[in-house]
Amino acid sequence: MTKIDELLYVAISLDIDPDANSAVEGRHDALSSPTEHGKITIGACKRGLQKILELLDIYDIDATLFYEARTAQMLVADGMNLPKLSERHEVSCHSLKHEDFLGKVSGMPMEEESIEEAITKAKDILENIFERDIKGFRAPYTRINRTVVKVLEWQGFLYDSSETVTMGTEWTGDPFPLEIFDSNLLELALPSFHDTKGKRMSSYLWAIFEGRRVSSDYIDAVLSARDVAKGGLFIFSIHPWHLYADCQGNPFTMEQIKKNLENLESILSQLKQMQGIQLTRQDKYLKNWLVK
Repeated sequence: MTKIDELLYVAISLDIDPDANSAVEGRHDALSSPTEHGKITIGACKRGLQKILELLDIYDIDATLFYEARTAQMLVADGMNLPKLSERHEVSCHSLKHEDFLGKVSGMPMEEESIEEAITKAKDILENIFERDIKGFRAPYTRINRTVVKVLEWQGFLYDSSETVTMGTEWTGDPFPLEIFDSNLLELALPSFHDTKGKRMSSYLWAIFEGRRVSSDYIDAVLSARDVAKGGLFIFSIHPWHLYADCQGNPFTMEQIKKNLENLESILSQLKQMQGIQLTRQDKYLKNWLVK
C-alpha cells in the first residue's frame, strides 16, 4: 500500500456476541441483560447479523467479523450457515465467552493460564467452524493487558484491534506495535474523536441505535480523518444485536428498528460514494500495509 492514491481506508467491523451482554460480578463470562436471569440469548444478534450481512452484500462491502466463539456455536445450532454467510468477510476472534479478562467488573482478574485456555479454545472453535486461520482479535470491552497480548502472540494472531486512539493532527491511522505491553504484536486501533460541539465520541455505532447520535456525526469524523490520515485506517464497529434491542435487553419498537436500519444504511451508502475513501477488511489493509 502506498500513499500515492491519497486514500483513507475504512473498515466495517462487527462484534458478534450475545444480546445486550454484560460482565457480572463474581464470574468471568458475560450474561445477557437482565443478568439476574443467568442466561444468554442470541435472538437479536441473529436478526441483526442477518440484516447487516444483507446490507453489506447490497453495497458490495467486505467487513471484518469478530465472532465470540460461544455465540458462533449457538448461531450454527440455530440454523445459520455461518461459513457461507461469512464467506466474503474476514473472520476474527472476540473471545470464548466474552470474558472480563482484567476483572474490571467481575472483581476477579483472570490468571495467565485461564486467559490462554479461553483464547486457545475460542480460536480452535472458530477455525473448526469456518475452516480458515483466525489471525485477528478484539477483546471484550476492548480491554487488554500484557498477559492477553502475550497469549495472542503465542497463539499466532497477527493483530489486535482493542485499543482506542484519539484522532488529532498527529493521528495517522497506521498500525503500531504494542510496545506499551513489551510486544511487537500489531494494533489496528479504533479511533475516537470529537463531534462539532466538541463532545467526545467513538466509532462504535451503539449511540446511533440508542438515539443519541445521527449518521452525520460519524460521516463528519470520516471526512476529518481523510484530511489528516492519508493511507491510514478508520475502523467502525457494530454489535448486531443493537439494531433490535437496547443495552438493557429491551426490544426496540418497530419504528426504532426501522430508524436504526435507515441510519446504518445511510452510513454505508455515504461511505460507498465518498471520494477519497476505500472500504476494506482489516486483514487486507494490514497485509498491504506490511509490504509498503
